[in-house]
Amino acid sequence: MKILMPTIFHPYMGGITFHVENIINNLNNLGDYEFHILNYKSKGIDNSNNNYNNININNIHIHEVPYIPKLRGISYTHKGYKIGKELLNDIDIDIIHSHYAFPQGFVGALLRNKYNIPHILTLHGSDVLKLSKNPVGKLFFNYAIKNCDKIICVSEFLKNQLPKSYRNKTEVVYNGVDFDLFYDTSEDESYGLFVGSFVPQKGIDILIDAVKDIDFNFKLIGDGVLFDAIKNKIDKENISNIELLGKKNQKEVSEYIKKCSFLVLPSISEGLGMVLLEAMASGKATIGTNVGGIPELIKDNYNGFLVEPKNPNILREKINILIDDKDLKKKMGENGKRFSKRFSWKETAKRIDGIYKELLNR
Repeated sequence: MKILMPTIFHPYMGGITFHVENIINNLNNLGDYEFHILNYKSKGIDNSNNNYNNININNIHIHEVPYIPKLRGISYTHKGYKIGKELLNDIDIDIIHSHYAFPQGFVGALLRNKYNIPHILTLHGSDVLKLSKNPVGKLFFNYAIKNCDKIICVSEFLKNQLPKSYRNKTEVVYNGVDFDLFYDTSEDESYGLFVGSFVPQKGIDILIDAVKDIDFNFKLIGDGVLFDAIKNKIDKENISNIELLGKKNQKEVSEYIKKCSFLVLPSISEGLGMVLLEAMASGKATIGTNVGGIPELIKDNYNGFLVEPKNPNILREKINILIDDKDLKKKMGENGKRFSKRFSWKETAKRIDGIYKELLNR
């Protein structure tokens, strides 16, 4: 089965890249697959095979799409559609599976309509929560969801945000956990951890206000548009208990998670929050905000605490409880570890394999 995937992929790091990597690895165990990926051209990034982690690259073909940085979406659409047409003219593609609504899903929709090939669109979070609310972005979003044969959402929350007329062709397929990377080592080096993009919707400024006066260390992993502003805030206020670690690869992230005391995700909006499951698989208690798909993962007072967003006082209170009550922290970690077993990439791939076959049988 030949799959065309408009998506972001290695060497770019991030949630969608890891999602695609894991479903490809596990789909390869289920059948004879060949993947053609329309990826952003890597400018100044090492694109050697070492960046592809443990992927069997023999059946993966990366087609780099040139783009203009300040016009990334529009330029990817123009070039990606052109490259996609060339591929579809040369290769007997069975299914188009796009990840993210724009520009990837938009390109997939254009190709689907021109070549009458089944199109699946996986929505990952901010495309539903932000893009669809933007006056211009919603035009591309609506075209993408209209012109696909199946929509996959990574949480029930995201599915419920879609117009009702589209929910009958939408399935929720949760992300999985890489249990080879994330597992309980019973290590605790006494620090709280945040992992995520430094963007407004992650609520990092709220986290800093909550913990800056706590006598406990915190490490923040990630980068993004707010990184410099966050660093300046820490320097200006002389905050000594917060360490910015910058971007880390998945293996490095797993090591920090396995050694932390607990993980905090103070998001203002969130499609699901995969890092919470990874922390649970590692036997860690979690704290997350009661937004988006997070309540589908954190069961309050069972495997962590749910708090209201934008409230540093409540967040500080729950963090202090986990610092002081080691027995509760351990119990939540054990409960989280059991809960995380429901989520595996193997099962995710089985669901996607079934969707592919269903569409082809139509």
